[in-house]
Amino acid sequence: MSAKSAANPEIEGSAVILSAERTAPGIAPLESLGLPSLLDGSQGRNRGPEEKSALDASNDLEAIHAWLASRASNPNTRSAYQKEAERFLLWCIMEKNTALSSVTVPQASQYLRWLEDLARLTPEAWSRKWRVPAAQWIGKKSERRDSPAWRPFNGPLSHTSRRQALTVVRLLFSFLTKTGYLRTNPFDQVPQRIRFLPGEGAPKEFSDRSLTPEQWGDVLRCLDAMEDGIEKSRLETILMMGKGLGMRASEMLSSTAGWITQRRIGNESVTIIEVIGKGDKVRRLPLQQEHLDAFNAYLKIRGLPPIGSCPKGTPLLASLGKGKRPKNATDALSRSGLHRILKKFLEEAALLADQKNPIDGAKLRTASAHWLRHTFAETALESMPVNVVQTALGHSSLSTTSLYLVPADARVIQEFKKVKPI
Repeated sequence: MSAKSAANPEIEGSAVILSAERTAPGIAPLESLGLPSLLDGSQGRNRGPEEKSALDASNDLEAIHAWLASRASNPNTRSAYQKEAERFLLWCIMEKNTALSSVTVPQASQYLRWLEDLARLTPEAWSRKWRVPAAQWIGKKSERRDSPAWRPFNGPLSHTSRRQALTVVRLLFSFLTKTGYLRTNPFDQVPQRIRFLPGEGAPKEFSDRSLTPEQWGDVLRCLDAMEDGIEKSRLETILMMGKGLGMRASEMLSSTAGWITQRRIGNESVTIIEVIGKGDKVRRLPLQQEHLDAFNAYLKIRGLPPIGSCPKGTPLLASLGKGKRPKNATDALSRSGLHRILKKFLEEAALLADQKNPIDGAKLRTASAHWLRHTFAETALESMPVNVVQTALGHSSLSTTSLYLVPADARVIQEFKKVKPI
């Protein structure tokens, strides 16, 4: 037995020479994954009697799809659930060389330890604990799912992301157990508490993930410097929806021309955008003429009529085809596309910021679409009551909106300005 196997019996059991029907496939997304019979769950050790199962599923992939169809009708929920189920299934196959429906309690517990280690250990330390090199799990976030370079992870998972991962996998196993597909739920015996790793004990304030007026000025200067055209118009619309309206990335991507309408509110006829947010909750945000002008300018450059005449199903953010023209009126921008657009633009804005303040440049490089929403909240709270901002953001709890308020820190900063450095 090798020293590596002796240190980790789990590795020894999965490192033996495998028969062809048990050899794990390469890392691939669910829709491209082909599993050998001994790993697809058709013979899973934890499978319940077929006659007592409420699912029409003969293997683990079919069971996962049944769960997604039953529990994740909302596209955003489905995307989040599929990502975590996909990651766990691949971990079972690649790292543990076992079917999802054969996972034991010790293995279920090890998944959290594995998530904690991912992209945090040196290659040498990682190889002493785990079977598959960490580099094989990690790729660029911008890679398309049909790309050979696609990977299920983009880097280390934060405390919040690890908690989300375990929560979703628990929901999957609870569903599979209650429907009779599995006999028992191994995650019932895994503690629910997700521990903080070194450096994670002080979660960042929302204000740490928003842009200051100076940094936003860098963003606008970079936007102004762009060549007029469809890319600039689309980017202006993205920035307006995030920072000007506080919309989530998922809401931007789902939005259509039909969301914009007129409502009688009090004695006024008001143009609003009816945003369908988390849990399919609708919130109504008033639009100024500047908002409408930006939407209509972007529609016009796409060869479409303005709001009111435009087909209601037209996506407000469109994907571009060859020649930087819209593929067709119904091709909405994808999540990976939005990420690529903002990452490229914010890097250009950071280069501008570097010339006056490298700290601002560094912050712009870490920003994302959700930072636009945080920046909206920080800006809005300067002039709006907190309960109005709560409604605008679609927060179910006022306490969530109140997290943007950090009066103690602000007071310290103002008072320190009165003290001479030396």
